[in-house]
Amino acid sequence: MQVSSYITIRIKDSSKVFIGIFFLVCGCLIYLLFRSKSLNIYIWSKAFGLSSLIDILRLYVSNWNIPYIVRYSLPDGLYCAAYIILIDAIWHKDKRCIRYIILSLVPILTISSEILQYYGLIKGTFDKYDLVCYLLPPIIYFTIKRMNNSLTKSIVYE
Repeated sequence: MQVSSYITIRIKDSSKVFIGIFFLVCGCLIYLLFRSKSLNIYIWSKAFGLSSLIDILRLYVSNWNIPYIVRYSLPDGLYCAAYIILIDAIWHKDKRCIRYIILSLVPILTISSEILQYYGLIKGTFDKYDLVCYLLPPIIYFTIKRMNNSLTKSIVYE
């Protein structure tokens, strides 16, 4: 029984890592395929020898008309979600408050920066879609955590 629960936990952790990396890759692909080539990610892709492949893929999707929010805001939301999921996978056994502080760092920084842009306190352009994409991952994460905790408590008490 102990081995079974250990295997279940390990599979669950590796699933989180896979999902986190998947979100990260999806965000990068949106940047690489649909955004300006002046971004740093193109320098990195060139360093990995991926320029030719990316150019071919960009040519293939050049006629795709994707919504503004997908092109400009969704990648950042995916990066935020990837961070949350990967930190949760790494720190899953730690029940201390520090886990949630570290997990919340990127969402707090991104949300704060967007709000500060709105008030003109830092350089940048406020975008309501960016703010929504930054808010959704932590809201979804903490809602699921709360639901799981409630479900676990009700199962234990039954």
